[in-house]
Amino acid sequence: MVAMGAALSCSSGKYPLPAEPKPAPKDPEEEPVEEPGENPGTVDPPVEVTLTEAFDEGFDTATVPSFLVLDTSGGDFRFFPGFPSFTENGKTVMMMRLTEAGASITTKDYVHFGSYSVRMKLPDITSVQPKLGARVEFGPEGLEIGIDLASPTVAGNNSASKFYIFGIDWSAEKVTRWVKTTASGTAKEIDSITENVPQKPQKLGFRYFCPSGTAAPAYPYELEIDWIKYTPSE
Repeated sequence: MVAMGAALSCSSGKYPLPAEPKPAPKDPEEEPVEEPGENPGTVDPPVEVTLTEAFDEGFDTATVPSFLVLDTSGGDFRFFPGFPSFTENGKTVMMMRLTEAGASITTKDYVHFGSYSVRMKLPDITSVQPKLGARVEFGPEGLEIGIDLASPTVAGNNSASKFYIFGIDWSAEKVTRWVKTTASGTAKEIDSITENVPQKPQKLGFRYFCPSGTAAPAYPYELEIDWIKYTPSE
């Protein structure tokens, strides 16, 4: 595994998104009024999005890299980059605290086919608020690994017991979600899909939140992120 720390690269390229064709009117006698700039039956030009290149962010300092965006709409007390780990001596992490507003990290630009992974230690809330409903989600939009903190066992591993590595491999043909106990260990598959695999670039995100309608967190329930890594396909 590449050494944690700064981003390896965060320059960008352009990826043309295929435009969606506009549907033709169903009833020829009920032709819609053409709005300025519209031409029913034609296809809009492709829309270009900026792609993020490979990165390996270890949150070694209190400064968040520019290619990552923190949701601070509910206050910045939810995020603590460069914080000493409670779990492993001598390690710095992104410490995230659970609030009703939730906390999220997203990439500024888009990602596409490649491998995504995060090494994190979940808080153990089962003995305090087993019905809290808190969740962690990580991955490209629509491809997330979701973990219910009230039942944190994933693929036979208790992700609240120590740091685990969770990952997603996304290609044009398949999406595989997996977990590892160590960086050099063998990945254990959580699940995979081979039908209707998303093809368009997405934003990469990490969310730590309570779904609407659930109880408010009684404590901060700190979550530790050691690193987040993205390696695009060749």
